[in-house]
Amino acid sequence: MSPVLPHPTDLTHLQYAGWNCVWCNASLRNGGVSVGFSRGGVAAYDLDVEVYACGPKCPEAPGVEA
Repeated sequence: MSPVLPHPTDLTHLQYAGWNCVWCNASLRNGGVSVGFSRGGVAAYDLDVEVYACGPKCPEAPGVEA
């Protein structure tokens, strides 16, 4: 079971744009992996966006043992 992704309104601008890790907010300058879609909206606006993580062993990812 994959972890629940944050709501789009809880993401920073750089996370929403796909430039930073959705979990630890680290830069993805050297690449990242897609972890799914953050789904949600505000009123009539659909804010669904694909989000990325720095890797499967991101220290802040839910369910990952450090």
